[in-house]
Amino acid sequence: MKKILFVLLASLMLFACEEEKKEALILTNYNVEKSYEKCNPETGNCTFVNINYPVAKGQDEVAKKINDSIESHIIQLVSGFNPDDNPETMEEMVDGFIANYASYRKDFPENQIPWEATVFAEITSENFKLLSIDFNAYTFTGGAHGYGSNTYMNFNPETGEVYTHKDLFTAEFKEFVEKDFRNKEDIPQDENINSTGMFFESDEFHLPANIGFRDDKLILTYNPYEIAAYAEGQKTYEYELEEISEYLKIDLSATE
Repeated sequence: MKKILFVLLASLMLFACEEEKKEALILTNYNVEKSYEKCNPETGNCTFVNINYPVAKGQDEVAKKINDSIESHIIQLVSGFNPDDNPETMEEMVDGFIANYASYRKDFPENQIPWEATVFAEITSENFKLLSIDFNAYTFTGGAHGYGSNTYMNFNPETGEVYTHKDLFTAEFKEFVEKDFRNKEDIPQDENINSTGMFFESDEFHLPANIGFRDDKLILTYNPYEIAAYAEGQKTYEYELEEISEYLKIDLSATE
């Protein structure tokens, strides 16, 4: 009888291990590229789209949530400049970008300057409680200059949901960052946050829209136009996780 129970227990443990292995969340890189069929005859440069991003597999429901969020974010990064576009899939977005350029060339055949849209999405931190992805994007559709940005998405890998700032940080975190921001940007603590030329809405400090994790650091990024003129460029601030651990609501050292 004991032998039968032992065999049964061993079988159940093996089955559980196989189930755990099958359900593991795995992320692999995926690339989408497309170019306009006609290149600039003077330079040989072509209008193109190049998207590189991680795709989740292994846990159907969780993976779908993550993949849908990533795809929607990339579509917005590339198509957000054109309010008339409303692509629902990555394929529609890529095809639409090239089609818009073809239409532009038809209307303005004398203009040979190519467009481009690139997005490189990189996993910068991954553990049992957090999956952080940095989207490095650049879009040029004519004009004086293109627009580059770094945006972040922080996922709960257990549910596939996107963390909000409130999910990740205590209310005191904003106060900590504002004090440090003022010191680094030479803004007196007792003066208006815009007193030296910043563009904070309603003259009130706010955390950047994009906060991500990279290894043992927290990255805060204000993209061009977010709080200052384009000429000021991107403003990035980094903190060691040990430095801001008291403001974190999730345990990044968790092993299960």
